[in-house]
Amino acid sequence: MPFAGWRPLRAGAGSEAVLGVDFTQARVRAQAGFAQLVPMLPEPYPVWGTVEEGWQLPGDPAARLSGWLAASEDLRARAVLGYCAGAPLACALARHLADRTGAPVDVVLFDPSVAGPLTLYYQFDAALGSLAAVLAEAEVAAAREAALRDAEAAGDLDALAATLAGRYTALAGPACASQGVPASIADQMCTRLATHLGYFALSAAAELAYPPETLIVLSAEHDPPPLGGRVLRLPVGQNALLGDPAAAAAVGGLLAGVRS
Repeated sequence: MPFAGWRPLRAGAGSEAVLGVDFTQARVRAQAGFAQLVPMLPEPYPVWGTVEEGWQLPGDPAARLSGWLAASEDLRARAVLGYCAGAPLACALARHLADRTGAPVDVVLFDPSVAGPLTLYYQFDAALGSLAAVLAEAEVAAAREAALRDAEAAGDLDALAATLAGRYTALAGPACASQGVPASIADQMCTRLATHLGYFALSAAAELAYPPETLIVLSAEHDPPPLGGRVLRLPVGQNALLGDPAAAAAVGGLLAGVRS
């Protein structure tokens, strides 16, 4: 059965699913994602992952968060997994599902983080880097300085996301045209960044709050916000975390009811 905002990562025979919350961008990012973790998880659980196109919707982040949670009403979850800025969203989803069914939902957070204005700025800066080779150095520097001022003055992440997306669009269109890159490609680049920025604004509308039995899996150098829960730190970099067998084994143990 299809669910709005979710895509199947693995079919399974169980009636309860494992849900993975992450902005995947699997085609372009360096980090391993839930698609790499899933083959190592025990059967029979079906696994669903979030669809990034659903993060950019009309309305402020709090309204979008409520809409996303409401759209997940029919999901039956054995566990909810959250990666990086997806952690607050995973926590909100687990609470929502538990409140609806009256049964607790296990939560596993991988390198949890909390989004803020500088998070959005760094995403803008990374996207700007892809244009730097075809823009004047002074133009790139001015764009970075303006975006940083936007971030430092921001009180509303949704407005900041729109401002930064607009700044990027104003540069990307002419830059791509000057290199003979089709406008459709420029539009894809701009949409991707706008969606990613909207995702972080949405994440910031959720609270990183979870029960004490939550399992938190950290990569070797990740510096998380203050945490409770049960923490497992693995000797791998963040890029490899979701592809690491030890991370999968920790989730498998939780699914099997092993809480050591």
